[in-house]
Order: sequence, then C-alpha cells, then structure tokens
Amino acid sequence: MATPSFKLPKFDKLPNIQLPGIDLTNFDVKKNVETARENTKRAVELATNLTKDVAYVTVGSGVLAFQQVQVRRRELTSAIQARIPSSFGDVTAAGAAVSARATAVANSAKEAAEKVVGTATKTVTETIDTLRSKVTASA
Repeated sequence: MATPSFKLPKFDKLPNIQLPGIDLTNFDVKKNVETARENTKRAVELATNLTKDVAYVTVGSGVLAFQQVQVRRRELTSAIQARIPSSFGDVTAAGAAVSARATAVANSAKEAAEKVVGTATKTVTETIDTLRSKVTASA
C-alpha cells in the first residue's frame, strides 16, 4: 500500500484582500453609553414589574386556595351535621347544662367567699378595737 501524499501550494504571492473603510468620525460613544443605560434601566423595570406580578399572582392563588379549603370545611361540617343531628343536639344541651351548673357553683362560691370575708373583717375589727382599748387603759 502506498503512502498518501499531497502537495502544498506555493505561496509566492499573497492574495490581495480589500477591507472596506470604516469611518469612526461620527461615532458618539456618550450617546451609545446613554442608550445602553436606558435599555438596561427599562430591562430592570420590566424584570421588577414581572417579579411583582408573579408575587401578586402567587399570593392571590394562596388566598383563593385558603378560601376554597374553608368552603370545603364548612360543607363537610354541614354534611356531618345532617347525618347525625341528634348527637349535636345532645352535645349542645349537655354543654348548656354544664354551663348552667358551672354558673351556679361560681355564684355559690362567691356567696361563701363574701360571708367569710365579712366574718373575717368583723373579727379583725373587733380584735383591733379590743387591743386599742387595752393599750389606752394601760397608758
């Protein structure tokens, strides 16, 4: 098998390449920088507004989801109450009875405490008066 070979072209002459002339005499760097700043500012404003919109949509979706859960909870409560109405009535009546009994016990305790305070006040007053009379008599 023969070894492949190839010939390099001779570069006796370089090709003549003509580049078009670029005129930079009217190129205003300040104007281009200002334009770039304005474009950047607009891009930042757009990104900020988009971020705010995303936040608002997220919060709104959360609020709607919470409200939907509340509605479902109320529907479930109504469905359970419809299936077992007597149990809720019994519980309500028992709660009212306990509340009435608790009020009666509280009133009774209040009356007993007032009697004890009244008796103690009377006893202390009498004791103070007795001690004063003894101190006055011995002086």
